[in-house]
Formats: sequence, structure tokens, C-alpha cells
Amino acid sequence: MKLRFLVVSLLALCLVLAGCSGSGDSSKDSKSSNDSHQTSSHKDKKDDKDKKDKNDENALQIAAAASLTDASKDLEKEFKKDHKDANITFNYGGSGALRQQIEKGAPTDVIMSANTKDVDMLKDKDKAHDTYNYAKNKLVLIGDKDGNYSSVKDLKKGDKLAVGEAKSVPAGKYAEKYLKANNLYDQVKPNLVYAKDVRQVLNYVKKGNAQLGYVYKTDLAQDQKNSDSNVKEINEAKLDKPITYEAGATSDKKLAKEWMDFLKSDKAKEILKKYEFEA
Repeated sequence: MKLRFLVVSLLALCLVLAGCSGSGDSSKDSKSSNDSHQTSSHKDKKDDKDKKDKNDENALQIAAAASLTDASKDLEKEFKKDHKDANITFNYGGSGALRQQIEKGAPTDVIMSANTKDVDMLKDKDKAHDTYNYAKNKLVLIGDKDGNYSSVKDLKKGDKLAVGEAKSVPAGKYAEKYLKANNLYDQVKPNLVYAKDVRQVLNYVKKGNAQLGYVYKTDLAQDQKNSDSNVKEINEAKLDKPITYEAGATSDKKLAKEWMDFLKSDKAKEILKKYEFEA
């Protein structure tokens, strides 16, 4: 009897010990699995952060005057020959509007303005540096190629003269200065219709929404190259100062400085000259 009791007790003890051992192994396995999962998750987060940092490093956001729409594409291609990983994004518009966006905190690495005023204003507020005058342009009066206008003096009642908004579009400001300097502004004021940039002025004239318009010589030249243009140059608006384009870095990103250095290169100047800019 005692022997049977002893055997049963020993069997029960063995079962208890086996259960405890199994529980311990399971706990170890679970802890090991959790540790492995946490390590993998941490590595994934680190990889994602490294990838984001790399993408940010290669991103270049450029605010560019609308008159650079065509030339900028060739500038980008040339720049990427030595910066293959660069991801360049252009934001086109009137120079004044672009400056205001930067002042309000819009993420931008470089501004390429169609004047010097807006870049200088950013520089005065420590929002631009490494500035450079990279091109010059001319202002011209355009009209329908079959039209018989030879001057804004020929505008009749109901005719439209398209110009850029003087507050935000340098070409509009240049046009206003020219008209006032030549005592023409009051005469044509009833005919004025305003546009957000020079490309819109060009489109107004092309579509017949305006009989005449003031645009940059480069915009007209590109339109005549790209299509069977129905627009012609009537005359050049002679200004007291040349139209100078200025650029500046608006971030401390390495790629921004490299773009500014690139604008000073012979290759960049060749491209700008191809699009009728003086560089």
C-alpha cells in the first residue's frame, strides 16, 4: 500500500515539474518572439527615417517666374547630369506672388525672379542668400499678326490692352512705368485688362481677348517656336533700365547652393541664350 502511494506521488511530482518546465519554455519563446518583433520594428522605422532624410536631401523646390517655364525644363535636364538623384519641382508664377509665398513660409529652396526687387526684399529679411543676377530680358508690345495696330495709341473704345498685375508681375510693373514715362497711361487706362502673369497676357492676345499686350521678348520668341503663332511683335518698350532677373537660395540645403553655382556656369548661360535671354 505504501509502495503504491509512493509511486503515485512520484508520478504526480513528475507531471508538475514537466508542466512548469513547459511553461517556462513557452514564456522564453514568447519573450524571444517579442524581442525579435521589436528589433525588426525599430529597424523598419530607422530605414524609413533614413529614406525620408535621403529624399528630403535630394528634393529641390524652385519658385520661378512664369517667363522661365520653357527654359527651366532644359536647365533641369542639364543640372541632373551631375545630380542624378535630384528631384526638382518648379512652382511658376508672378515674382511678387512667389516672394509673398516664401515670406509666409512656403517650402522653397531657390527663387528665380524676373526682377531684382523681390529677391532683394527677401534678402533684406534674411530669407534669401547667395543671390545672383542670371539673365536680362526685354519688354515688347504684341498683337495679332494680321492686325494693323502700330502702337497703343491705335487702341479704340472697347479694345483691350493686356498687362500683368503691377503689384505681383514685374512685366506689368515695367509696362506701367513705360506707359507713364511716355504719357500714355491715362490714354490707355480704360483699355487695360490685367493678368496673373505674362503667359496669361500672351494667351489673351492669342485668343483675341485683347488686341494688344505687353510681354517679355522671350515669351513671344518661344511661342513662335512652339507653334504656328498668330502673334507678332509690334515694337519694343524702351525702358530707362534693363530688365534684370535675379535668383537666390532660400534654404540652407546643399542642393540649393549647387543650383545657384550652376546658374553661373557656361552651360546654364547657353541654355538661357537659346531661349532669347541675355546671359
